[in-house]
Amino acid sequence: MKQAMIFLLTILLPLAAHPAGARVEVVVEGVSEAAQRNILEHLGIEQQKNVPDLSDGRIRRLHEKAPDEIRLALQPFGYYRPAIEAELTPTETGWRARYRVDPGPAVPIRELDLRLSGDGSGDDRFQALMQKFPIRQGDSLNHVVYEDSKRALQNLAAERGYLDARFTRQEVRVDLEAYATSIALHFDTGPRYRFGPVTIAQDILDPAFVARFVPFKPGDPYSTSALLELQSALGDSDYFANVEVLPHPEQAVDREVPIEVRLSPRKPTKYSLGVGYGTDTGARGSLGWERRYLNRDGHHMRADLQASQIKNSLTTAYIIPIRDPRTDYITFNAGMFEEDTKTAESEIRTFGVSKTRARGKWRETTSLNFHNEKFDIGGETGSSTLVLPGISWTRVRADDRIYAERGSRLTLEVRGGANSLGSDTSFVQSRAQAKYIHNLGAGRAIARVDAGASRVADFSELPASVRFFAGGDQSVRGYGYNTLGPVNDAGVVVGGRHLLVGSLEYEHRLAGKWSAAAFYDIGNAIDDFSDPLKKGAGIGLRWQTPIGQIRVDLAEALSEPGRPRRFHLVIGPDL
Repeated sequence: MKQAMIFLLTILLPLAAHPAGARVEVVVEGVSEAAQRNILEHLGIEQQKNVPDLSDGRIRRLHEKAPDEIRLALQPFGYYRPAIEAELTPTETGWRARYRVDPGPAVPIRELDLRLSGDGSGDDRFQALMQKFPIRQGDSLNHVVYEDSKRALQNLAAERGYLDARFTRQEVRVDLEAYATSIALHFDTGPRYRFGPVTIAQDILDPAFVARFVPFKPGDPYSTSALLELQSALGDSDYFANVEVLPHPEQAVDREVPIEVRLSPRKPTKYSLGVGYGTDTGARGSLGWERRYLNRDGHHMRADLQASQIKNSLTTAYIIPIRDPRTDYITFNAGMFEEDTKTAESEIRTFGVSKTRARGKWRETTSLNFHNEKFDIGGETGSSTLVLPGISWTRVRADDRIYAERGSRLTLEVRGGANSLGSDTSFVQSRAQAKYIHNLGAGRAIARVDAGASRVADFSELPASVRFFAGGDQSVRGYGYNTLGPVNDAGVVVGGRHLLVGSLEYEHRLAGKWSAAAFYDIGNAIDDFSDPLKKGAGIGLRWQTPIGQIRVDLAEALSEPGRPRRFHLVIGPDL
């Protein structure tokens, strides 16, 4: 009996010291983060460390297998001669498995047999890929890079329409005695397919009009980027709620792939309601109505009512798509505007026509507007009728126009009036506006410029809306909206012939969607380019939202006595 008790205690005491289900701590040292992740995914002791009732014996057996598992996990990174020190020690709460790994040198690529055949061998895109191919003779073997390189060939073939592409040879040989690798990779693109007929299923618009959205014609080389462009164009048109672009390579005849497009319409009428606040405008609201399609030719119409503490407007527009409906259209517009600021009051009635079209990466708009304005500037009232021909060019390049890591916007505009065309005043005015955003890793640099110039014989005849003013959220911060410019004898700002405004800002990411900013603004509305410019600087806080950043700034008017401070609040997209 006594011997039986001693035998039982011999078994139970180790279990009491390390109870079933004891925690196992696994430590891997000496390798890169990527290699460490792969090792832990292969280690049985890591995968089973939280298994209920994991016994000491099972832990020891898993630990014994670990070196072989580590060697296998290092092979995808080209390490075939690692040195591994394995240690298993008891702790107060269980066990600690520690593996010190010296991966050694990665096996080098001694021979690389890379071949490209088929029609794709003459394709510029394939030639560029082959010149910058990730695998090079003399590099260390990395199976991850090898597989990524294979996928790059396959993806490019699919994107460029080589639908029969295949590897005729794909081989990696590792000679452990010579410690060198030989790779053979032969890729045959086969022939390039072409676009076949396009069928579009929809019933709200003229089929000939919808066909103008298609950026390719039958017989053009097949590419998935052209299909994505078609899908984006139809989705962005606002005519359709759902867009499906379906290629059917299995139905190809003479390597021409038929394309099926399925469209479901949006509701014909759209309503919008918006509220907001800005330090320039105060509280503001908007109400919009839009008829997405008025006829089978895609004509559409919209009306917008906007109200704020200083500005009110009612505008309407009738839009007729022309030529390429993605970018080209004629707009007939009319509007009524009222503005009451610290410097001027104005009432405007306007109607006109404009034509917008794409010119390469630029958007060009030519316009002719009839403009009637009653105004009060600095206590002087007037009335002006202008016939305004104008032209503008806009180019936007950005990774995301809502919140851009890298992007720019440039607008150039020229407009004027002439007595011979029915205007009360003859003048010519030009303006250039630019904004540039550049990623700096931990933040963004933002620069903007706004410059304008007027040529007019009698400046006093120009209405308020055609004069230049500076100051405010989007101009020189630290100063009120439109409070900067030449003044009359009573010291009241009456606007200037010219405009010069510049800004530099650095925005630093804090955490999540929050960031902080520091900025310096300089500018003024002036009558002569030698006139002094006003300066403002400050700090701000930013919060990123789906509709753009909420920007709160505290700015000092550096050019004013006592450097008064002013808050600025703006909500909206970057570009």
